[in-house]
Amino acid sequence: MMKKVLLSNGYAMPIIGLGTYGMNKTETKAIILKALQLGYRQLETAPIYLNELEIGEAIKSSGIDRDDIFITSKIPPHIKSYESTLKIADRIMSNLGIDYLDALLINNPVPWGKEGQDYSKENVDVWRALEKLYDEERVGAIGVSNFAINDLERLLPFVRVKPHINQLGIFIGHTLDDIRAYCLKHNIIIQAHSPLARGRIFKLKEIHSVAEKLKLSAAQIALQYVIEKNTYPIVKATSEQHLKENLEALDLNLPKHWQKNLDEIVTDVRDYSPPKAKSIL
Repeated sequence: MMKKVLLSNGYAMPIIGLGTYGMNKTETKAIILKALQLGYRQLETAPIYLNELEIGEAIKSSGIDRDDIFITSKIPPHIKSYESTLKIADRIMSNLGIDYLDALLINNPVPWGKEGQDYSKENVDVWRALEKLYDEERVGAIGVSNFAINDLERLLPFVRVKPHINQLGIFIGHTLDDIRAYCLKHNIIIQAHSPLARGRIFKLKEIHSVAEKLKLSAAQIALQYVIEKNTYPIVKATSEQHLKENLEALDLNLPKHWQKNLDEIVTDVRDYSPPKAKSIL
């Protein structure tokens, strides 16, 4: 059975989800079917991923009861009104071939390209629509994505239902301690998207050293690391080997303080280039 964490409303969420951003559309259905066969029970998508139809086909073909699959989707960043939120939610469910979502999140506090602008009023309007969907039991949990503390503080005074989830980019060297503590205080569970930093995490020699010592893959170390921080990874994988490895990361029995050296890393690998070897010429 897939391990689960309880959200603040008692809704159970699998502790790992299969991220589907950037999957080849022609391969998506087969990948999802293989993941479900291996034991994945959370799928994460969004309209901007352009793969809802393929995911819906895979769910239907899998023969697995809909109630056993946790599906997370997100309201696109440019959708910032009450009515548009309700319309896009209907479209998401229609494309997926389902009549409810397990989690629906505001994808970003501002539209892409509008960083630094204030969309707090618009986010409250979107949230009102999410609360309506939640009240109607068309959505099991509601939340946000990429919301910093100041974004949440602009939203929380106006909510009737507190966010159950905040999806944040968390990985080794980028643990966002302040926002994690804030979310813990407000009983907001964190989904950790990009726990492998889209592959950039493998630039760090320290992760390979720990992986070699513990006889695990670097990806398994990275996933177990974010779980140790009480955040729950959304991770993309396309090969059967990587799908299996990521699931196996949930059941590792690691020694105490195994992550101590990794905690000392303060490098954001998205801005990091390993030092070049010195030329002997």
